[in-house]
Amino acid sequence: MISNAKRLGRDLHEFMVAEDGLVTVEWVALAGAIIIGAIAVGWIVMRSLSSPANSIGSTITAKQSSTY
Repeated sequence: MISNAKRLGRDLHEFMVAEDGLVTVEWVALAGAIIIGAIAVGWIVMRSLSSPANSIGSTITAKQSSTY
C-alpha cells in the first residue's frame, strides 16, 4: 500500500508536470490582453473625437436656431 504522504507527493508531482492546465492559463492571459487593448483603443478614440463631436453639436444647434 502506498502511504498518504507518498500518494500526495506523487499527485503533486503529476500536477506540477502536467501541461493541460497551461492552455487554460494562456487563453485567460490572451483574453485579458485583448480586453485591455480594446479598452485602451476605445479610450483613445473617445478622447480624440471629443472636440469634433462638440463642434458638430454646436453647428447643428446654430443651424436649428437660425432657421426659426
